[in-house]
Amino acid sequence: MVNYSQWLGEVNDDVLISSLSIPGTHNSAASHTALPSVQCQGKDVGEQLKNGVRFFDIRVSKNVLKSDENEQKDLIVIHGKFPVKLLGNVYLKDVLSDVYKFLEQNRSETVIVSIKQEGNGEWDNDNDEFGNLIWDKYINPNKDRWYLNTQIPRIGEARGKAIIFRRFGVKNEDRKREFGIDAAWWTYNTTNDDRGTIQVQDWCELSSAEDISKKAQYIKDLSKRAVEHNSTNSNDPKLFINFCSGSNFFDPNCWPSKIAEGLNQNKIEEAFGKGNGVIILDYAESNNWKLVKELVEKNF
Repeated sequence: MVNYSQWLGEVNDDVLISSLSIPGTHNSAASHTALPSVQCQGKDVGEQLKNGVRFFDIRVSKNVLKSDENEQKDLIVIHGKFPVKLLGNVYLKDVLSDVYKFLEQNRSETVIVSIKQEGNGEWDNDNDEFGNLIWDKYINPNKDRWYLNTQIPRIGEARGKAIIFRRFGVKNEDRKREFGIDAAWWTYNTTNDDRGTIQVQDWCELSSAEDISKKAQYIKDLSKRAVEHNSTNSNDPKLFINFCSGSNFFDPNCWPSKIAEGLNQNKIEEAFGKGNGVIILDYAESNNWKLVKELVEKNF
């Protein structure tokens, strides 16, 4: 019987993170009452962690409704241009606090945290304004809680820590060397972008519900590539990132809950195997966390 809250405790220290099958969530903190095109999860980050999710996709923005510059830089979680909560805000500091608390209580585990800049508000990224804020306000004060090396770690190197998956650029070369895994580069709306140590499927611009079966096939294709790579190249780190999300804001049949239902109907789990990489789900709690549990169990 797998203990989903501590499943990495059953994995040997020398196993590469990239060789696992890891359940992740898309817009992980978008679990609150919101516009139906904005909400992506039915359970919060704390519940996701307890049930085995180990990759979190967090999109953040300045709080442009605040006039004070310091208050603006208390970053809020966003989906596209919309806050993930109708009344009030969800703050990055609180999401990270949930991750830290979980890791303190479950030292066998590690969590990949993807951070991406979205939403409104202007940034001077020629001078690393966003990256410097993330470093100075969120990472450096909690440096002992993070795995910050740039290479894909083995489990033993990252236990009890969050791994930063940096979906924003940094121009300062010295900072780059201490700022985690660089993932700022893949082509928007890609069906398959292979950059050597990371390979991504993030095809997200669906025209209509008829495209859900096409999306399912892209997910299955990358899943099969990941399983094949990890079964024959066990010491060659290559992290496969496979998004199950997609949308069309103007078509309610292409909002997150509908796409999640459609992918279930297309049985994307048929392609799951040992060494799947990261499968990033919407509504991960569906059917009693069915896909999350299937992915975790593939590791054993």
